[in-house]
Amino acid sequence: MGGGKGDECYVTGYRYYAGLHLVFCHALDKLIKIKVGDKWAWEGAVTANQTIAVSKPNLFGGDGREGGIKGNVDVCFGLPDQPQNSYLQKKLGNDIPAFRGLFGLIARRCLLAANNPYIKEWAILGQRSRVGWRDDLADIVAADGYVDMNPAHIIYEALTNTTWGGLGYPVADLDTASFESAAYFLASGTDPRQEGFGLSLLWARDSSIEDFLNIILDHIDGVLYFSHRTGLLTLKLIRNDYTKALLPVIDQRSAVELVEYYVASAAEAVNQVTVKWVDRANQAQATTVQDIAGITRAGGQIIQATVEMPGIATEEWAHKIAARELQQMAMPLASCTLTVNRKHWSLEPGDCFVFDWPPIGLSGVVMRVNQVEIGEYTDSTLRIKAARDVYGLGPVAITTPAESLWTNPLTAPADAVRRKIQEITWWQFVRLFGESAAVLAELEDDSTMLTCCCDRPSSDALNYEMWTRNVGAAEFVKRDTDSFPFVSATAMPLSPEISSVIQLQDADIDTDLVKVGTYAALGDELVAITAMDAINGTLTVNRGVLDTIPVAHAAGTLLWCHQSFFGLDRTDRAVGEQVEIKLLPSTAEGRLQLADASTDTHTCVGRMMRPYPPGNVQVNGQRWPDKINIQDGITITWAHRDRTQQTVTLVRQDEGNIGPEAGVTYAVRVYDAVTGAMLKEQTGITGTSDTTDLIALGHTDVETVRIELESIRASLVSQQRWSLTVAIDADQNAVALDGEYIALDGDRVYLF
Repeated sequence: MGGGKGDECYVTGYRYYAGLHLVFCHALDKLIKIKVGDKWAWEGAVTANQTIAVSKPNLFGGDGREGGIKGNVDVCFGLPDQPQNSYLQKKLGNDIPAFRGLFGLIARRCLLAANNPYIKEWAILGQRSRVGWRDDLADIVAADGYVDMNPAHIIYEALTNTTWGGLGYPVADLDTASFESAAYFLASGTDPRQEGFGLSLLWARDSSIEDFLNIILDHIDGVLYFSHRTGLLTLKLIRNDYTKALLPVIDQRSAVELVEYYVASAAEAVNQVTVKWVDRANQAQATTVQDIAGITRAGGQIIQATVEMPGIATEEWAHKIAARELQQMAMPLASCTLTVNRKHWSLEPGDCFVFDWPPIGLSGVVMRVNQVEIGEYTDSTLRIKAARDVYGLGPVAITTPAESLWTNPLTAPADAVRRKIQEITWWQFVRLFGESAAVLAELEDDSTMLTCCCDRPSSDALNYEMWTRNVGAAEFVKRDTDSFPFVSATAMPLSPEISSVIQLQDADIDTDLVKVGTYAALGDELVAITAMDAINGTLTVNRGVLDTIPVAHAAGTLLWCHQSFFGLDRTDRAVGEQVEIKLLPSTAEGRLQLADASTDTHTCVGRMMRPYPPGNVQVNGQRWPDKINIQDGITITWAHRDRTQQTVTLVRQDEGNIGPEAGVTYAVRVYDAVTGAMLKEQTGITGTSDTTDLIALGHTDVETVRIELESIRASLVSQQRWSLTVAIDADQNAVALDGEYIALDGDRVYLF
């Protein structure tokens, strides 16, 4: 106990606080989320410098595990006029830069961890789409509601930027009309030709800007080249945007030489494409599509190709890109190299032409230019490398393989719907603290403590924490952490009896937690478990043990096997104290927030110090009789019980005298069960029986009585009292003479 009615305090671990200055990237338009470790610590929308409050102290399991994140964080966008940060000035002095041109976060001595002193990695989900050019086409709202950036704008900035490592081309070197055309068709809009194709990805300096540009072009299926007609950098999308009849024709009249013509084997044709992409949570994803006809042609063999598309952030676009790539790979590759006359000088990369070449059986084949070698201006020919255009071959029947039926078994912590709050029994107290003279000396007559348990709110719930505060107090205090007990509802009603076989509704999970020889709570009645049949879902118990008595229970009453699974508030409380209790379950995803947990309120009654009610109660020699004869009177008998001696075994109701506890007396009250009128009260009984003569008391018209029996020690009454309702048989074959009943057995009786 160690402190009377004060709280006991123990150091169970340490919380770790620190200030951080984190720099993430160059310019950013909006901060959306902050991630610490693998969990989101904050989400919102910040577009200008400000201080935000991060409040996830239980993000990594709270004080019982690895703590969480809590504190104020400065969001700094690095604008040209950004001042020095006041927190950094206070810690580092005034001789610091303002960190303009960089997006960063400054944690102002935040809670960063508990028990584990290592700082977890911080990451952000941010948005940037505006580059100061055609802002009306820059934002592309994805199906998940986030804003992606128009790929044409990404390419534009990578070419022109001089701040963060772009190629630094003057805008005058760009064919802006081609860029605007590409941006228009990639943007969201009402035009059915507009694709709404946005990208979200990072460029890091560990790769060249040229490699980054190629990645963007691979995503959008585009080409970027210097036009030999204009001398400008030109952006073109590879799309089915031509009319075959209007395309130029290359045949033996305009071609000087067919240098090479190559057709790949059908066996090389890909019939399944997987696109690897990254979702908003920075988690790797994969989307696969198949060409069923191609798989059939390959005899059921899967010929797989995998493409990396790190700028895709939604399943919708991953599927579209996979279908596009499969369309291109499913057809046998046909390519050629031609030397042509200057008639075709206007052809540039991405342009299409019709190829007729009868010597090899080609007629009306649409080819798309990959490369043009114009040579010197004095040359009369140019060389073209081209490949068969997939849009001229017709569509491929594309399907998506059946999705996996796997679902993530991990869930966010949920509120415990089924909870039980009660005060500690003397049995529990002795097992926790012992019964030495030193321990007993610290107890008052009204000392008590609170215990609790709750049902597992989800299959992956790990444990729960008990938090309490006195009604009116400001803060809840964590008191304990414990595991979930076995809980089940009863399948049928139960009558009061010495022992019962209980049919359970939910006996298929956690039955290993049920231990023979322990007690359980059946509603407010404690029962001793003597057998468990997990196959048939039954539990055999002795009823009404310790400080409880057997009572009737409706079907659906909860049974809690909680002797070894309970949370304890060790605060020594007094009778009348009102306490609020919250139970906070945890999963691998974290612990339930205090504000999200239901609140139970309990008024203390001093349970553990109260005397046990008597046992082995009988009326006229019967347990729970339905009816007795008025001539027999009402004789109630019982056996002594002693809470201070009953600390070894769970005593059955039908056992003989134990004790009694010093100072215990008994009170018997008899009521008219119909009117509620008290017919008799007898207190101060020290023995084990009491008799009530209704005839002598003049209550011959009573039809039903309720008999109450309780134990009393000083001012403390037993936690539960016996309440037996019995019908009274007045015997219609008897008459009363001078208060005495005479039975009529067929003989004549004359009254004068």
